[in-house]
Amino acid sequence: MRVYRTECEGVSILRLSGEVRSEEARMLLDFIEETTSSRQEGYILDFQGVEHVNYHVFELFEEWFSVHPDVLISGLSDYILDILAFVRKGDTIPVFSDWRTAFRCLKAGSRRLSPSGARELVASC
Repeated sequence: MRVYRTECEGVSILRLSGEVRSEEARMLLDFIEETTSSRQEGYILDFQGVEHVNYHVFELFEEWFSVHPDVLISGLSDYILDILAFVRKGDTIPVFSDWRTAFRCLKAGSRRLSPSGARELVASC
């Protein structure tokens, strides 16, 4: 997996490419936790360039995203959406068609959202 980082108005857009394995996903989530600052409004994980995701990644994401509502996912192909649908238990992983839509949704919300507030915001975007 390769990660390309772009900053835009306090939001970090992390563009992923290649194959995403569990170990790499864990390192990425650790990086996000370590680099989150009070000025940071959120993160977008853009999967547009991703060819394959190990299904364990989405199991990890389900738990992690439930307490990190300011991180959104975008750009999943139909193939990767099928993998997500296979393991998804709830609506804890906010998924958007592209990073621009996710960005607008983050900017429309408050700096830090509760998990329930994030679900309401995502539903309204």
